Amino acid sequence: MGLISQYSIDAVISANDIVDVISRYVRLEKKSSQNLFGLCPFHDEKTPSFSVSPGKQIFYCFGCHKGGNVIKFIQEIEHLSFPEAIHLLAERAGIAIEESEEDSEWRDKRERERAAAEALLEAARFYHSTLESPAGLEARRYLEKRGVDQVLRRRYGLGYAPERGDALQNALRERGIPANAMLDAGLIARSSRGESYYDFFRHRVLFPIIDARGKVLAFGGRAIREGGPKYINSPDTIVYQKGRHLFGWPQAVNANQRTWFLVEGYMDVIALAKAGIYQAVAPLGTALTTYQARSISRHVDRVIILMDSDRAGREAALRAQEIFESIDVPSRFVLLKEAKDPDEYFSKFGCERLTAALSRSLDKTEYRLALLKTDADSVIGVPSSDYRNQAINILSKENDGVKREIYGGRLAKELQLNARVLQNEIERRRASSSEQEETAPVPGPPGTAINQPRKRVSTRLKGSELFLLTLLTFDHTLAKLRPELSESKWSGYMVPDEVKAILLSDEAARPLSPDDFNSEFMRLLAEEVIGGAGEGELTLAALDAQIGNTRARLAEKDSLPQDETGQEKTDDELHAMLMRLHLEITDSRMTKEEMKEVFLHRLALLRIMNWDTKARYCIQEAHELELSGEEKKAKRRYAEAASLTMAAQTYRMLIQGE
Repeated sequence: MGLISQYSIDAVISANDIVDVISRYVRLEKKSSQNLFGLCPFHDEKTPSFSVSPGKQIFYCFGCHKGGNVIKFIQEIEHLSFPEAIHLLAERAGIAIEESEEDSEWRDKRERERAAAEALLEAARFYHSTLESPAGLEARRYLEKRGVDQVLRRRYGLGYAPERGDALQNALRERGIPANAMLDAGLIARSSRGESYYDFFRHRVLFPIIDARGKVLAFGGRAIREGGPKYINSPDTIVYQKGRHLFGWPQAVNANQRTWFLVEGYMDVIALAKAGIYQAVAPLGTALTTYQARSISRHVDRVIILMDSDRAGREAALRAQEIFESIDVPSRFVLLKEAKDPDEYFSKFGCERLTAALSRSLDKTEYRLALLKTDADSVIGVPSSDYRNQAINILSKENDGVKREIYGGRLAKELQLNARVLQNEIERRRASSSEQEETAPVPGPPGTAINQPRKRVSTRLKGSELFLLTLLTFDHTLAKLRPELSESKWSGYMVPDEVKAILLSDEAARPLSPDDFNSEFMRLLAEEVIGGAGEGELTLAALDAQIGNTRARLAEKDSLPQDETGQEKTDDELHAMLMRLHLEITDSRMTKEEMKEVFLHRLALLRIMNWDTKARYCIQEAHELELSGEEKKAKRRYAEAASLTMAAQTYRMLIQGE
């Protein structure tokens, strides 16, 4: 081996039982008489294929085929070199390593890490003593105002960075810490000219980041005056990577609880500690990583996710739940409706209210519904139909049928709806979910309209006639809207006079008319609906009722609406189509101007289709006239068909901007 004696390597392996070491990272269960099994930490899997042999002191994964002894495991799980893994295991076991004097890159790195770790430890001591000294009076008052007493300051090792830009480096220099070690630790930075250094943290309350072995790795700094960034965090260094560590880690481990809280920031961890809850951790200025989630999973049976109530916090909470779900760690949510975060909640309502709120955890569907309800209650003028539709969408994404029924029953009671009808609608939307978004969107923050991502209105023509009438229920003025087809629109095209006459005709330029519709059912329906819009009395309920009335009028005439295959459409099918179109428009969240553009575009497409249909009829008539020997009449019908076809093509190019 050279640098590390074989005797030391053997001693490290003997002193570190592989089951004990791996159990800190992986939950192991006895599945055979000789081996233990767990989920592999090196690749995603649902069925345990990672085995550990106590007798042979080796591990092996039958899925990704990684294996080896305890040193190899630490190399893989901690991303360390062979010598670094040996040193880590030796330190855990309290073994001294015999090394030769031969120089190497890894020895230099090891020495730099040791020096940086010493600098960080001394910095933590300096910051904490400064906080408790007369120089830390302003910082102590800030913390005490937020309910952080001396006991908590000591428990979490809080500190204060003086306002002077060289206070830390001067103190560490007096203790024999060189500038290079401070640089490697992220404690100081070079000036713009590179001739001097300044302290990275100044006039801030500091939160030390400490690993499971009690080593100080980095700091987070919170401003105690207005101006500048509220928080700044240590940069990644040779001893610290943000995505691999969590604030509050040693305190949570020492709490010996199997349910942990995942919160958003330093003060949220402290807020729960004020309530006597120490098993709380927070990511360090980034979203939760899979590595952090796996670290948590070694100590817990489940996780309670408690993020801020703003949009970023909601998205972070849902993303964290997905990560925990992917590694089979049960997780639930807590929503603090009356405050942005736990720290604010504690300040407003105190310890008992916070403890009670933390006991009310929600699953994913309950959490989404609670967010939706919070937003609906906080925004004036949100239509109840919007809230109902979005709640039904969320319920339709719930895979557990029992939960769908339970939560659907609650919603029906809240909205005073028929529970059976509501449940049927949930199941209908679930069955047709392939035509909608696959995931219910994240509700927006309080103080805004219920904030779903805008969905593009479909450009398919199926249901276009009913779509136009449905748009009128959103804006009655659309009934009077006229397409703009002035001759200047096609100035760059070679358009014959006969085609111009069609494009400039009253038929092309009029508002939506019953004559734009093909079937007798749609013409009668459009006549009533357009009239209702013109009088300002059209609603979705009125349109739905008018569909039924029109069907009743035509029932005796055997002229009921049909689908594309010629089959008669039932009342339920027409109602379902109307609800789908209304939901599509609602989810698009169009402005009035955008709705006008969509309306005119759909009206143009409808008239283009009608011209194409008339052209086909003209051609059929022309064929019959030719067979009858009436060639002049046939020629005129062919010419009319050609003009209609070219008019349709020209109009289509105009609306597509070609």
